[in-house]
Amino acid sequence: MPKRTSATSQAILGLLSIAPMSGYEVGQNIRKSVGHIWSESYGQIYPNLKKLAANGLLSSKLEKQTGKPDRCIYSLTAKGRQRLVEWLIVPPQPDIPRNEMLLKLFFGKLVSPSVLIGYIEQMVTEHRALLETFTQYEQKEIRELGDLPEAAFWRMTARFGQLEMEAHLRWAEETLSVLRKMEQKQHKTAATRKGTPHARG
Repeated sequence: MPKRTSATSQAILGLLSIAPMSGYEVGQNIRKSVGHIWSESYGQIYPNLKKLAANGLLSSKLEKQTGKPDRCIYSLTAKGRQRLVEWLIVPPQPDIPRNEMLLKLFFGKLVSPSVLIGYIEQMVTEHRALLETFTQYEQKEIRELGDLPEAAFWRMTARFGQLEMEAHLRWAEETLSVLRKMEQKQHKTAATRKGTPHARG
């Protein structure tokens, strides 16, 4: 069976299969290309680059820059490309779902609906921005690179992001409608109680 290695390392190998890059460029390209499905910090990227190079999966060279510090450019070696292919043919690990907002919504009976409405409205703002990002990425940047053999696969992942955000926004619209009705009912109940005279002994 092909050897399992960290998915962080594989994400780096995958990006370097496209073109040689510095560590900074790897981080920038992760955010730009696969950030919606796989996120890595520079604190993870740089140690992995050094480890991959030490294991012969990457080669590196120092590039001189005028007026700037020299930078280290990493390239995928034949051994690194083989390791990447071995990883690609291993079935992906199942995701472990963790969504704190949904967990709080599950126990939402214990708080005012207005609290949950605030959480979901914030999610709507964030996901609308993400949807716009995915749409622009798919419609502009990928189409400009349409001649590359990788572009079709980049489009597939961008489309996943689009459809996922659209589904989240539809769910949010339905959920906000229910929560706002709960909130209105709660306000009416509170107003009725406030207007009811207390029983006299």
